[in-house]
Amino acid sequence: MKKIRISALVFGVIAGAIGVMAQVFWSIQPPQAYGLCMVCHAKDFINVLLNNFDWYDGAIAAVAKKGLMLTSITVPLGAFIAAVISKEFRLHFVENKYAAFFLGMGVMICGLIISGCPMRLMLRVSYGDVSGLVMLAFMVAGIGLGTAILKRRAQKQ
Repeated sequence: MKKIRISALVFGVIAGAIGVMAQVFWSIQPPQAYGLCMVCHAKDFINVLLNNFDWYDGAIAAVAKKGLMLTSITVPLGAFIAAVISKEFRLHFVENKYAAFFLGMGVMICGLIISGCPMRLMLRVSYGDVSGLVMLAFMVAGIGLGTAILKRRAQKQ
């Protein structure tokens, strides 16, 4: 069997066309910038699960109400399968796995605080939302601080 190789550009065009068809034919309307970040997907997945209990009423995007949101599970799974098939999968060992876990959790929590991904934050700023400007300033400061820390670590090595 011959392997079919698709470039990232061709796949992006095909995936975009499928997304447009889903909006046209099935009226699926995800929020702005919903496909650029996984924070909102994980939030919706957890809220769908927890909304089955009477004591919880979490906000869910309209697209998550129409169908089961498994993107927070299937995107990493698909990336793993693609890496294995293309023989690009390698294990990377992290020095301090607990710090990496809690820093990743912090990034997700901060993403939820700013109501999603940086693209959605930029949309809030473009609408003139003052809290979006404040969040953008903190995000820029965090990026600057993180860059300085990484630069200092690289110079020590």
